[in-house]
Amino acid sequence: MTKQFAAMVFLIFTGLAANAEIMDIPFVYEEFDVDIHQYPHMLLINNPKSEQLGTQYTFTDKESNYQIRYTFFKQTIKDYKNIKIAYAVCIMPVILNVAGYETDQISNFNDNDVKNEFNGNFGCTVFIMDPKSDFGKGYKFIMINFYYKENQGIVVQSILFNDLDLIQKPYFMEIFHSFRFHE
Repeated sequence: MTKQFAAMVFLIFTGLAANAEIMDIPFVYEEFDVDIHQYPHMLLINNPKSEQLGTQYTFTDKESNYQIRYTFFKQTIKDYKNIKIAYAVCIMPVILNVAGYETDQISNFNDNDVKNEFNGNFGCTVFIMDPKSDFGKGYKFIMINFYYKENQGIVVQSILFNDLDLIQKPYFMEIFHSFRFHE
């Protein structure tokens, strides 16, 4: 799978080079306004240090069953015409770094679901087992979700946990839906 993933990244960059355009990436690592709902079980903690991905907000519960980390990439160029390409170029290194260069498949969310649930335009998710990076240190699983909102930016939502039963817990959907883009 890693070879297929690397080949996909190579093809994206080759395609960009073939267009003979220099692409300005319209995103910077910077916080922007979103609504984060802190449910009673979500405790705000200090952000862990990681060379792979900085984090602006980190939450856990009293039993440390999970961590949810938020990272923001603010859009700096409004009404960017090739936004999906720029989005892919921005998130691919994040995925590779967080996964420790070993990951399976990227799955796109349904655009209507992203709109209804997060007030965004589109997004995707990657499920990482046994992450090799320091970002995932101490955890067996990472669900990393990327959401884009036009002219605002990308929210990276990373849910780290050790027990797959977490996904079946009633509060998991609260964790998953704990943010929303502004209008």
